[in-house]
Amino acid sequence: MRFKSSLIALSLSLVCFIPRVALADTLTLTDVGPGNNIDGVYTYPYDFTVTGPGGTDNGVAMSCLSFNREIYTNETWTVNVYNVLDIPPSELDPGITEDDYLADALLYNQYHAATGNPTLTSEIQFAIWSIMDPADINASNSSYNNLGAFDSVAHTLAQNAITAVAAAPASDFAGDYVFIPVAGSQLPSSDGTPQIFMVDPLPPAMTPEPGSLILLGTGFLGTVFAMRRRPRTV
Repeated sequence: MRFKSSLIALSLSLVCFIPRVALADTLTLTDVGPGNNIDGVYTYPYDFTVTGPGGTDNGVAMSCLSFNREIYTNETWTVNVYNVLDIPPSELDPGITEDDYLADALLYNQYHAATGNPTLTSEIQFAIWSIMDPADINASNSSYNNLGAFDSVAHTLAQNAITAVAAAPASDFAGDYVFIPVAGSQLPSSDGTPQIFMVDPLPPAMTPEPGSLILLGTGFLGTVFAMRRRPRTV
């Protein structure tokens, strides 16, 4: 009887996880913010529709971390979502470390102070891009040198962020999350892997609804209790 109850409890616990697995986390690029084409390319913010276990959120503003990947408006792809402190090594691109993501997060958190200053917003975005492309920390990107994209301001911002990571407390990164794309999930084009995006705070769509969790939990406990009270037959 004890084994049977344990088996049923295990089955129910697996059922509880089914909605989270079945409902993939997805991003759909819907727009780019106004006035963000300062250096000849789009910079922060990129606007998304985010779909997760808690539903759907529209107009979620994010920063793009990867300069050399292509995406288009209305494309959708599947993502894995991590706090910047908890990115698995398997998700790191070659040559990129977790500290690089933490430096990007420190820069991302400067966007608030840059509100109303599109030039500074653009510099922050290019600093983020240069961290994910280390060759651009000390040398300008030849393709965009004429635009002033990877200029000395962006390089300085990036280097300061990299240096600051060592002394930054974990609390500085509590709300910083990255959406790392699943290769091959890009639709409708499926022409490669889209950029990695960062957001703070995590959109509500990424969190299961509390009511659903309560119902699942109470249903689970009630069923287990009923099995324990069932009369034993011979």
